[in-house]
Amino acid sequence: MCWNLRSKWLQRTSRDKQRYFFVYLGRKEDVAVRNIKGVECTKLDIICQRVLHQNMGGILMNKKVLVGILALVMVCAVATVGMAENKPIVWKVQGCTPSGSLFYDALLRLADKVKEISNGELIFECYPAGALVPPFEGVKSVSDNIIQAHHGYAGMWVGKIPMSPLFNTVPGGFNALDQAMWFDHGGGYELYQEMFDKYKYNVKVFLVGQAAMEDFQWAKNPLRKIDDFKGLKMRMMPLMGDILAKNGMSVVFMPGGEIMPNLQRGVIDAAEFSIPAFDKTMGLWEIRKFVMLPGIHQPGCQIEFIVNKDAYNALPAHLKAQLQAATDVIRIKNWLWLENENMKAVEFFKEKGVEIVRMDDDTIKTMTKWANDHLDEMASKDEFVNKIRTSQKAWEAKWYPYHEMYSLPH
Repeated sequence: MCWNLRSKWLQRTSRDKQRYFFVYLGRKEDVAVRNIKGVECTKLDIICQRVLHQNMGGILMNKKVLVGILALVMVCAVATVGMAENKPIVWKVQGCTPSGSLFYDALLRLADKVKEISNGELIFECYPAGALVPPFEGVKSVSDNIIQAHHGYAGMWVGKIPMSPLFNTVPGGFNALDQAMWFDHGGGYELYQEMFDKYKYNVKVFLVGQAAMEDFQWAKNPLRKIDDFKGLKMRMMPLMGDILAKNGMSVVFMPGGEIMPNLQRGVIDAAEFSIPAFDKTMGLWEIRKFVMLPGIHQPGCQIEFIVNKDAYNALPAHLKAQLQAATDVIRIKNWLWLENENMKAVEFFKEKGVEIVRMDDDTIKTMTKWANDHLDEMASKDEFVNKIRTSQKAWEAKWYPYHEMYSLPH
């Protein structure tokens, strides 16, 4: 509440030279009084004249007393204004997995970091997958400002942006470090944002975490050879799903929250979801006791955070900088945290009787070749895919020799 405070010196008669104040305290919209001659005073100016206390409803007091009251009123006014100015900005943010899953925990960690760095000025109200909008409608819902942000991965938008999975992972290609380097120093981030702009989505993308190689499939039996996969209906990520389907396998793609019930009901026979830590919290180990490696489909993963551009542009400059700082910090923190959780998850699987199966070398080579051939075919048919793949290959040629030269084999 804002208060109007006006004061003027009152000069008493010549017989009494002591000075007094006339003070009117009241809300701006309520201040309208008349002076002793009947002239109406404006809301902004209280005309103080030599009047009696009972005529004006004011107060006459000694100067020293008044100074103390004025100081107290001003402190209260400043505090009230400060509270109004510091009212937090609240965004609705939806994740891509159910609450309780580690992927959802990664979103909560981001929300905590944003709140911490912004001193509570920017708050995320976090919701699990499907709580506000259908999972695969996240990018459109953010663009339309139905929700202000979404935490997930680019592969979710394959039904709307066919090449989006290339910013999630490169089948048979980049690991987590390779991918992070490409985004930051090989032009990958600029292409990522260009993709959303090209498809007219009003979103700004932030990088909020890398993840290591994923598990390839969880199944009832070990799958080592190409023939072992035939006849199984599998949940597989976009892109690699297209690659496997093109080579005679039966694959479907569904949101993470639908994997467990569909496995339990027999709608699908086998499934992949993510890294060991995410698969642990998903509960895949409870109903499937064989997990296949390596994760050819996703050697590394980029976790994305997309924000409505209008909501972002409405932030004051200091909050924009703090949001960027928070995402930069959590990108590294979540990456290292997830790697540590992965190690613990693998030990947990072993304790629960899960068998970790390495596919045959011929299977790995064959699927990797399928992936490269498919990506080349995509690039030959789409100018923007070709632009992405050209950039990725250029980074491979620059980065791989250096990294191999300055790395020791384990």
